[in-house]
Amino acid sequence: MRSVSLCSGVSLSASYLASVGADQGPGFHFVLSNRTDREIRLAEPVPSSSHWYARSQGRWLWRASSGAGGSLLDAGNEHGRVVVYPPAPGSEIKLLVLRPHQSREWIESEQQNPVLEYKPGCKQCSYPGEREYQVIFAYAYLAGRGQAAGLLSCGLRSAPVPMPPKF
Repeated sequence: MRSVSLCSGVSLSASYLASVGADQGPGFHFVLSNRTDREIRLAEPVPSSSHWYARSQGRWLWRASSGAGGSLLDAGNEHGRVVVYPPAPGSEIKLLVLRPHQSREWIESEQQNPVLEYKPGCKQCSYPGEREYQVIFAYAYLAGRGQAAGLLSCGLRSAPVPMPPKF
């Protein structure tokens, strides 16, 4: 398992949207900011993973993760490293390019990007009585042989995004 440091001068932020359009359901508003003097290149999707936490007895406990790459080693450490996963063999990547001192904003629903959906892997991952949730989005990508050079070699993570209560 390989990990990378968080990027300096590049940030990813997110906020919850109850509805992103007709028949789209809930989603998120994302902002990717490049405050560096160089162009950055990211493999899509951005974010590449989501990590869900529930408040239980005063502490935030992990409940589910979705996606590939950008897995958080320690969600409580906002300056911690993130795990990087290589692309699937033979996969073709689409690039997101952001020029120096530029930002990109977009809205995405859970239907458009399955990485955004809360999907606990087991019955025990959603404990009865838990109502308060938050999600942290991350990005990390390890370019494989024969793939585009110059991809962002550090990781990104959003601040925790408060979610509406789940029943």
